[in-house]
Amino acid sequence: MTRIIDWRRAEDPRDVVHQAVQELTEGRLLVVPTDTCYVALASALIPRAVRALEAWTEREGHQLSLVPRSAEEVLDFLPQISRGAHRLARKVWPGPLVIEHARGSGAGSLLDCIPSESLKVFLPETQQVRLWLPGNEILSYILRLHSGPLVVGLPKSADRAGGRAGVKRVDDERMEVVTHVGQLAVDPEVLAIDAGPIEGIGTPTVVRIDGSHGVVISEGVIAKEQLQALSQLLVLVVCTGNTCRSPMAAALIQKKLLERFGGKSESVPVVVASAGVSAFGGDAASPGARQAIRDYGLQLESHRSTQLHSYLVEQADLILVMGNRHRSVIGSQWPEHLKKVHLMATDGGDISDPFGGSLELYQQCARDLDRYTSQWVDQLDASTVIRWESRL
Repeated sequence: MTRIIDWRRAEDPRDVVHQAVQELTEGRLLVVPTDTCYVALASALIPRAVRALEAWTEREGHQLSLVPRSAEEVLDFLPQISRGAHRLARKVWPGPLVIEHARGSGAGSLLDCIPSESLKVFLPETQQVRLWLPGNEILSYILRLHSGPLVVGLPKSADRAGGRAGVKRVDDERMEVVTHVGQLAVDPEVLAIDAGPIEGIGTPTVVRIDGSHGVVISEGVIAKEQLQALSQLLVLVVCTGNTCRSPMAAALIQKKLLERFGGKSESVPVVVASAGVSAFGGDAASPGARQAIRDYGLQLESHRSTQLHSYLVEQADLILVMGNRHRSVIGSQWPEHLKKVHLMATDGGDISDPFGGSLELYQQCARDLDRYTSQWVDQLDASTVIRWESRL
């Protein structure tokens, strides 16, 4: 029977991780939980393990995927990956999205280090390679310790008819998703880490990306509408309380984006948000800001302040701050994202805070923001934003 280790009852989870890594290193298959289902893994450096994984997961239309340790490691496998595809990986992974992309030409790829016998299994003649980083802490521990690239596939269930509890069938693909280790096909060469039943919601979405063109190959848990939203550029404007400068700047940027992209919101490939490093959350825009922005045909009556948080910082493609203090705050909390942070004032100065001041101060602030936001909107490069088709 398939060997099973119960993660929940392990005295020391580190021992489980070390055993899992040892199994992979010795060429055996490993089953681990993810955020949507159980998946099977093999070392890409051991051809017999990759072939065994293919046989254990074989089904019509299914192609094995490489597992990068992070979205940044994708560049090691595919140095020529499109900017849009790489940005999408950064926003979704770890998560239920498989990205298919042309291998490309040129040296310097980790694919060149994988045995040709393994490549023949998961890299078709079209040279379209698939990459997927599923989400789960157990897998992340394994990836930290395992020295070589891994290959992942969706395991077949013991009951191909899908009639047993714990197996979710995806009707359009006629595939099962294993959500409990008890549904795995029996194989003594496979070690499964049992983390309990998973509330399976389906298969990962599989997409093919070529430059700025994307196609949904296999519909999954991430819908096309979500892909479109995730593919858009996100501009985040940051001030202190998110009641004066940043909401005025965000409104001005949105207006100029509409003008640049034809006046229809659905045609704008950029999303604008604002937040404050010391915002309470839920506060209305200040009366002065509401009055000053009306001079530009805009309104902030519905605005409510938002505290800056990690999700916004991680998802943003460009972060515009009003002063060096805001940049320092972001750099201290999220240093890995500091390269995305820029001063709103392109001359390197600070945008003065008009909070509590006269209407004239608010109007001067709005004039400064109007000038600088125009410069930033002109610089935005939306050519890499992916345009999606529904399916092949």
